[in-house]
Amino acid sequence: MNKLSKFGLTTVLACSMASATFIGVSLRNTDVVYAKAQQVTLGAGTFKVGKTKDIKPGRYIIKTTNGSGNISDSTGNINIILGQTTDNDSGQIDSYTTTLKKGDSVKIEGIEATSFAPAGKRTYQTQLNAGDWIVGKDIKPGSYVITALQGSGNIGTDDGDVNEILGTTSDSDAGQVTKVTVNLTRGQVLSTNIEQIELNKK
Repeated sequence: MNKLSKFGLTTVLACSMASATFIGVSLRNTDVVYAKAQQVTLGAGTFKVGKTKDIKPGRYIIKTTNGSGNISDSTGNINIILGQTTDNDSGQIDSYTTTLKKGDSVKIEGIEATSFAPAGKRTYQTQLNAGDWIVGKDIKPGSYVITALQGSGNIGTDDGDVNEILGTTSDSDAGQVTKVTVNLTRGQVLSTNIEQIELNKK
């Protein structure tokens, strides 16, 4: 992987996409849409957030129940390879947690069935799966050393303070490191497409 500015990610996709840009997203007003999330399972296609029978606005854990492929959104904030199992070589993950806002659209490619399940109550966590996480809601503000527990990929904040390729092993050619020290402040959004990361208080 080549490190891109503003939290970009170049990923070789097995599902016919040559590259993907992964960008940190500002999700500071998630309380309004949180309660509206509603379970839905969708096949391949493009779906409107807020449209009847498509996806209700809200915070979701996205997983596939049949197949694997690419999921992206109209804002460019989501562009992931999702499957029922992880695949470090292709960058495939098995879940992604994010907030979907009214007016956005989500595109599902190559996946027979994708589940959008409402996320549970938000609490401070030190182990996070792939997704978008808000400091002050999901992460306690403070200084941390972040490491990858499983997988590799990009990790960054919406304000650009953090922008790294992180993995369980280092790769000097790709600019991949095994840990990054960060100072996270309330309101920042930490986004990652790494299967699982750990935040250790500094």
